[in-house]
Amino acid sequence: MAIKNLQDLFSESLDETQLTAKQKAVLRASLKLFSDKGFDRTSTSDIAQLAGVSEGTVYKQFKTKDGILAAILGPFVQQVIPRAASEFSETITATTYPSFEEFLRTVIKNRIIFVIDNQRQLRIVLQEIITDNNMRQTFTKLIQELVSGPLGQAITHYQQAGLIVQWPVLRVFHYIAATIMSYAIPVALAGSSINTQKATDEAAEFLLKGLKP
Repeated sequence: MAIKNLQDLFSESLDETQLTAKQKAVLRASLKLFSDKGFDRTSTSDIAQLAGVSEGTVYKQFKTKDGILAAILGPFVQQVIPRAASEFSETITATTYPSFEEFLRTVIKNRIIFVIDNQRQLRIVLQEIITDNNMRQTFTKLIQELVSGPLGQAITHYQQAGLIVQWPVLRVFHYIAATIMSYAIPVALAGSSINTQKATDEAAEFLLKGLKP
């Protein structure tokens, strides 16, 4: 399964709503502009031009840029991120790996590439997570769902085979995720460059030692 980018998933989520065509156009344009130029450097005039509507329509539908951002983040947190996580889980667990190391390297490389490809959209979400407790709770719930699903089952499989430490599955998941995020967050928030293969090798080496039984 090819993993879709966040912009496409967001567009699909809008198609499932009862919003008008103009509202959808404004939100699609806003996400692109907020991602490309930044929230502060995007004007309602920019949004109107890209959406193909009048600036008055933008104000009428969403009142302010903050209102637009809130309208973007709602479906992003409730639909887009969970769908992206589900696609990732299905893609990773659809393959049988010859070793835990191969499984781990695949997970690490997949997530780093995903962050690189979606860094501008992720920057918007991460900045809000830092300050919004409700968003943090939503992501905590998402992690718990991933752990209880196929990814958690894969970790349990490697534990039962004696290949990794017998920690609670959630702790193992957090350990892996935190290591990947140490590479991903600078990319998403600051646009830092990264050598994907080198980062994968370093993270895999660190985790294999840390998770050794």
